[in-house]
Amino acid sequence: SLKKYVSQNNCQQNTKFVGYLDRNCELLSCYQSANAFVFSSKTETQGLVLLEAMAMGTPVVSTAIMGTRDILAAEKGALVAEDNVEHFASLVVKLLNDRELQNRLASEARKYAREWSASEMAEKQLALYQEVVNSNSIEPSLLEISEI
Repeated sequence: SLKKYVSQNNCQQNTKFVGYLDRNCELLSCYQSANAFVFSSKTETQGLVLLEAMAMGTPVVSTAIMGTRDILAAEKGALVAEDNVEHFASLVVKLLNDRELQNRLASEARKYAREWSASEMAEKQLALYQEVVNSNSIEPSLLEISEI
């Protein structure tokens, strides 16, 4: 249905259906070559594709619904659209027409995505465990936090 829509609306020169992309190379190159990652899902449960795009320095335009709400934040490499077509489209056009905005968001995106790396998340989890242990007066000898 999307290919039919593209054809009927004469969008062939601006649309490419690439199919499956290998996650180790092709997908990363695709993110890097984009001026924007446009995401309008209302059912995404985690928003990991947003972080993938951001890690590659691709500015994001997205709604903040369900899982994407937990990922997206102001000054973090994304323009967050309201849940309506007009506002969403206006942000996409704004981003595509403003190279300076693209560059600023790309820089923010790379930095922000690092905050979600496995090592950063492990450090945050360790800090949480340490806080729980300290707040509940559990004897440290019973739980070696450094070994978690």
